[in-house]
Amino acid sequence: MIRRMTLLAIGALAVCALAVPAQAAAADDECELIPRTQCFGLESLEASLSDTRAGAHPDLTFIVGVKLDPESEPNVFGLKDAYAPTRNVRVELPPGLIGDPNVLGTSQQCTVQELLTYNEPGGGCPNGSQIGISNIFAYELENTFLEPIYMMRPPGGDVAARVGIIAGIFPVFVDFKLRSDEDYGLTAEINDASTEAKLIRLETTTWGVPADPSHNTERCTAQEAFLGCKSSPPRPPGATPLPFLTNPTRCGTPLSMGVGVSSWAESPDEFDTKFASFPEIVNCNSLPFGPSLTVDPTSHRAASPSGADVTIRLPASEGVNVLEPSHMRSITVTLPEGFVFNPSAGDGLATCSVEQVNFEKRIPAECPNASKLADTEFDIPVLERSLKGAVYLREPEPGNPFRIWIVADDLGLNVKLPGQLEVDKSTGQITAVTTDVPQAPVREARLEFKSGFRAPLITPSSCGEYRTNYQFTPWSGGPAVTRSTPVRIDEGCETGGFKPKLSAGTVSPVAGTHSPFLFTLKREDGEQNPLSLDITLPKGLAATFAGIPRCQGVQAESGSCAAASRIGSVTAAVGAGPAPLWVPQPDKRPTAVYLGGPYRGAPLSVIAVVPAQAGPFDFGDEVVRSAVFVDPLTAQATVRSDPFPQIIEGIPLGLRTIHVAVDRPGFTLNPTGCEPKTVAAVVTSNRGAKANPSSPFEAANCAKLGFKPRVSVQLRGGTKRGGHPSLRAIVRPRPGDANFASVVTRLPRSAFLDQSHIRTVCTRVQYAAKACPEGSIYGHVRAFSPLLDEPLEGPVYLRSSSHPLPDLVFSLRGLVEIETVGRVDSVNGGIRASFEQIPDAPLTKVVLTMQGGKKGLIENSTNLCKGTHKFDARLSAQNGKQLRILSPMKADCGRKKG
Repeated sequence: MIRRMTLLAIGALAVCALAVPAQAAAADDECELIPRTQCFGLESLEASLSDTRAGAHPDLTFIVGVKLDPESEPNVFGLKDAYAPTRNVRVELPPGLIGDPNVLGTSQQCTVQELLTYNEPGGGCPNGSQIGISNIFAYELENTFLEPIYMMRPPGGDVAARVGIIAGIFPVFVDFKLRSDEDYGLTAEINDASTEAKLIRLETTTWGVPADPSHNTERCTAQEAFLGCKSSPPRPPGATPLPFLTNPTRCGTPLSMGVGVSSWAESPDEFDTKFASFPEIVNCNSLPFGPSLTVDPTSHRAASPSGADVTIRLPASEGVNVLEPSHMRSITVTLPEGFVFNPSAGDGLATCSVEQVNFEKRIPAECPNASKLADTEFDIPVLERSLKGAVYLREPEPGNPFRIWIVADDLGLNVKLPGQLEVDKSTGQITAVTTDVPQAPVREARLEFKSGFRAPLITPSSCGEYRTNYQFTPWSGGPAVTRSTPVRIDEGCETGGFKPKLSAGTVSPVAGTHSPFLFTLKREDGEQNPLSLDITLPKGLAATFAGIPRCQGVQAESGSCAAASRIGSVTAAVGAGPAPLWVPQPDKRPTAVYLGGPYRGAPLSVIAVVPAQAGPFDFGDEVVRSAVFVDPLTAQATVRSDPFPQIIEGIPLGLRTIHVAVDRPGFTLNPTGCEPKTVAAVVTSNRGAKANPSSPFEAANCAKLGFKPRVSVQLRGGTKRGGHPSLRAIVRPRPGDANFASVVTRLPRSAFLDQSHIRTVCTRVQYAAKACPEGSIYGHVRAFSPLLDEPLEGPVYLRSSSHPLPDLVFSLRGLVEIETVGRVDSVNGGIRASFEQIPDAPLTKVVLTMQGGKKGLIENSTNLCKGTHKFDARLSAQNGKQLRILSPMKADCGRKKG
């Protein structure tokens, strides 16, 4: 007892491959050697359609013959007995062969109670519920039974539809289920059939149009079936003829149906299965196909987070003589440029794995709610109501990060379709692709992508009409429909300015102490995106580089720097809306800022390493390197960044906040001068705009710093009158004191400037080109600082000046280059050197040596060994304190004079 009918098929999604498990029955010659019940199986299977046109509404007929035991006695029809009674029957219908139980209406569908009371007065199924007829041959029965097939009300659960039949006197239910683990075709099942009569042959026809008048003479009641429906009068169905069965809309692919049976004598899971081919489906080129698409963003405001309501419509055909439009095979939708992924949506986002979605299994998905991107609803006329589901984010794989699941676990169906989001890596433009959609009559598909602060999309940054392009491909093999649909953005159009805000300073700005330095750059939503940054620190804000290894070479390029070179961290916010995504994410890799070596002509660099992580996505590390230039006159540092990443794997970042914390203990050192200063920046946008935000900075408690350096000056050689001694001066600041601001020294009148020894002078042009002639060097200077591992040292030049005499220039070289300029003149006959702009930087010792003899600039006006000759040093600190040192100048008296 079997039924035949095809039914709904689910809308919206994937296709796998037909794979029907089969347990082969024993061959006839083997039946002599094994128990005869094990020879149970199918002998034959035939299937036919009354109309093979694609999308037509044919009658479906199939004939099943069970293997007969040649040693059994023939029954009254001359038929042998089956090897065993049939227990379970399974019919696999080809995908695309669709039945629509809803054309009968609920009032015409038979209830279980009505079927069971078929032999009672007033009982039995409604006349209009008959959808076909089945001729049943059983060995024990003296008659064949021509039985009506009734459309039942579905029981729910995983049963998509049900038909019923009275096989002789036995009610039989045939349940239809979706093969969501294979090809999304339908499987009809009879389980635990009666053992009272052995099935030997079944001939079943399901009508393509049950209410067609041609079937009026075939309609009969279950009681009339005892007489073979021969005495039943013509019965109209009492309903308008509507198509019930519909052919697939795919041509050129062989179709087959499979029937498997198991017996009561063997395991119920051991099926003997046969396949029967259908006639080829033809005439696909005659099928209509006219889908359309609308896309409506949930926000029409420029540069704002947005979801989207997407609707696909496929017009229906009406009438039994009209072909069903081709089913949709593939969908490609390309959003307009400017509609891009919103990084904010990544916060808290999860994925759904193959195991969680229960792909290719007939059980519901178990995707985390945090992986849901959209709600879906599919209008499929063969279902009792719209099929509801969701779109989930699928686990990324290398080179393919944006994958989705389209899932519908509803109405007893389990649909899981993999999809793809293709993102242009340079523009962020999104194309959604879904292929091999199940062959089903979907009339409308609605997808509602979530809105709100963490909506998955960002609207374009300017108002206007945009076009969504789409291409829908039919199963018929006909041409794809390629069109576009408008999308308007017409709110919040005043975007695109560029006025980022800067906040910067040390945590504790106590003068002369170490404290972390914090820097924050913010831009408002809708403004242009920062591309690069130059930040100039205030005078005197210094860093202790001593003892810190530099990250260089390949490690600097990749950001794989040693922990010993770490000086801080970065926190960044990206995305649109009031709730951007903050990086680093909790429990993810931390960010880091490292001290790097020379870079782009600068002596030092800063390497920021930020993991490109958001929710389930990990695109590695983004490395932004910044060159650190030091002003040679003020020792101010300017950090000049490389371009910030604007788009990663097709996701525009939309930098909202960049927060840098330089928090290595003992690294950042406050100035010792407390006059108001600024942290100044030049920020360039991705559209070329420039902004100059700044932040005030002021150290505190400068007056508490002392200032008591030691200074000694010694002349060597040439102590007699007219001699040209060399000079050695040593300055030893006291640790913890305020730094030097200026120094004015005057030698005694006994030492005057011999201008005749001023021969070669370096011009400013030569100095800037680092091409001073050797002859312009008149001394040497070394400066030791607790900030550096090695002292700065270099020549002392005479350089051309706007003053009457050349300037004395200390050219200090080492990790950084510092230029200290002294104006030279004569006061009361003595030599004076005024260094009026000394950088606010700590020193431990400075040693100055000036040449004597033929290159000596100092000439004695008297014998230095006679009398006391004092130098006069007037010293000023950055905190305003001053100190005068009037001290005897040492000379090489007591030695042989040169």
